[in-house]
Amino acid sequence: MIKNYLPKKAGELVLKGAILVDVRCEAENKFVGRVSNSTLIPWLDEPEWEVNEGEFIKAFSRFNIDKNAEIILICRSGFRSNDAGKCLLNHGFTNISHIVSGFEGDLDENNQRGNINGWRHDGMPWVQC
Repeated sequence: MIKNYLPKKAGELVLKGAILVDVRCEAENKFVGRVSNSTLIPWLDEPEWEVNEGEFIKAFSRFNIDKNAEIILICRSGFRSNDAGKCLLNHGFTNISHIVSGFEGDLDENNQRGNINGWRHDGMPWVQC
């Protein structure tokens, strides 16, 4: 089962040793910003824009992330991180959660993100590359 966290709770867990993995694409990471000290492992990325579960799982090995480690996933709005979490559970990872509001949060009445919730909206640490 994937646990659901809001940004502040996830931030507390990261300070206690949880591993924060950003599953957004490289362009989002570069141009929108990223969570300080997160590990980028895109769920999908250019040029194919298709999920490659095998490559996604292999990346966790390259970063020496143990299958029993506490892993918190983040994406833009919580949808990709949930899908990536299901994939990790299906491949034997045991302690998976995600940030339900993501990095940028939900869309507001003007179809813009960042005004309702999300990592940045909640004042959590992030950097612009």
